[in-house]
Amino acid sequence: MSDDAVFQGYRASRLRLSELARSFDATQAATPVAACPGWTVKDTLAHLAGLAADVVGGNVPDGVPTDEFTAREVAERADRTVPEVLGEWDRVGPEFESLLQALGADAPRNAAVDVWSHECDIRSALGISIPADGGPAARLLDGMVRRGIGRSWGTEGHPPALRIVTDTDGWVAGEGDPAGMLRTTLFDLSRTMLGRRSPAQMAGMDWDGADPQPWIAALPVFGPNEGGVIDSAVEPS
Repeated sequence: MSDDAVFQGYRASRLRLSELARSFDATQAATPVAACPGWTVKDTLAHLAGLAADVVGGNVPDGVPTDEFTAREVAERADRTVPEVLGEWDRVGPEFESLLQALGADAPRNAAVDVWSHECDIRSALGISIPADGGPAARLLDGMVRRGIGRSWGTEGHPPALRIVTDTDGWVAGEGDPAGMLRTTLFDLSRTMLGRRSPAQMAGMDWDGADPQPWIAALPVFGPNEGGVIDSAVEPS
């Protein structure tokens, strides 16, 4: 990972999502986002602007922001329009990016991944196709998937090791001989890891004859999403 990968990833995703959101009408802004139960498209944007504002203002949560923390961000912007929310993000986003740039390689990767993930959430809610190359943030997520899935698999009290084969490469997640194989795309695996798939959706993936039950609860780092998310088509590369 380059020293400014997180800064570049956050900035690229923020600018792309902001440009897209400026075209949203009232109906699109009020559309529910299945990946974020209880939130609309505008609420999801409010979280992104609110988180940047909190960090810039020194209100930094310990670890991953809690549901209560993000709910406050959304509630504080409930009376604002999408242009007003985007205007705030335009103001605080560059300051947040300066903080990430100053941290360099120590910048938290999830700062960039969060924006890319929510862009996918919003696009899917509105039926807008998802770019095949999501930019630096999506590439950071790819690395997080390879390192994050199955770190404890194959050890006592955890699922056995699993061979994962994606559209780009393959590896064994966990220790020891794999007890099964999962064939998927790196995009779907990323969305699963981030809690955008339901247990039923995970069970319906291509397990190459293996019983998926040992791994279903362990695949998502966040979630799972009980209702399941059906993502918009990914644009061809």
